[in-house]
Amino acid sequence: MTADEFSDLLERHGSNIAEWPSPLQNEARSYAHASDQGRRLLAESRAFDALLSDSADVPTPLRLRAHILERVATKESPVWWTWITDAVWRPALLAILPLVLGFVLGDMASQFDGDSTEATMFLAFADLENLAEVNESTAADD
Repeated sequence: MTADEFSDLLERHGSNIAEWPSPLQNEARSYAHASDQGRRLLAESRAFDALLSDSADVPTPLRLRAHILERVATKESPVWWTWITDAVWRPALLAILPLVLGFVLGDMASQFDGDSTEATMFLAFADLENLAEVNESTAADD
């Protein structure tokens, strides 16, 4: 085993050689005992692991755990979700709201451009073979 291989295995599996895959444990132990560089790499890895384990102890805010568990136990929902789901008519109202909004906006847009809308509607229901007659009658009305 080389120093690069040992270093790579330390990065992959950590500094506790007993937790490594079985085929690698004996070879890694013998390299760490026989080589000065192996001992140095193992010591650095153990120091780094100790540093990481010390930094994992972060204090939690007061009563955070109790508050979370209490909320889960009571299945408390937000106020807006309760308002939507309490009554049967509310989901129906919320489903119809975009439809009504679309009709209102469409009606407002048609009021701004009344002439072209009427012509478009007339063409939509007109017979295309008689399009020339439609154009003549519209020109005569103007």
